[in-house]
Amino acid sequence: MMGMVEVELHVARFLVEGWMNELVFMNRNKDGRPFKYSKGLIAFAAALKDILQVSYRSLSRILEQIVPSEKVPHFITLQQRIAKLGKGKPHVKKKFDIYKSPKSHIVYDRRGLRVLKKFKPRGDEGEFINVKIFIKPNVKRPAVKDVRRMD
Repeated sequence: MMGMVEVELHVARFLVEGWMNELVFMNRNKDGRPFKYSKGLIAFAAALKDILQVSYRSLSRILEQIVPSEKVPHFITLQQRIAKLGKGKPHVKKKFDIYKSPKSHIVYDRRGLRVLKKFKPRGDEGEFINVKIFIKPNVKRPAVKDVRRMD
């Protein structure tokens, strides 16, 4: 088992803006308390948790680097909302296990969410939000040691 694994997360900016727009649409003509989190964000969080196998608290720390902090669900909310997804969780194209390589990339763009050994964005793909995640593999559960936005 190696000491530390570096994972670079690349999320297309238009998808994050789409989550915010989805939230506005979900709350249009709604009676009662408004929704706080879009379904797209929760589905992304579920897929990311599936790939990284980290705690909900760590997952919340990672999401803070991608969306505005007031739009990040509390880790208990994440756990409850992901549990409600059940079998409706998004499919992830895993090319390999991220814990078998010292560095890997998770990319979420118009082609979906996928795990790659190398990633170089093409010019037609638009802007990405880039986050570097340092994870210490563990027998019980991988532990996120540091999360940094690279913009």
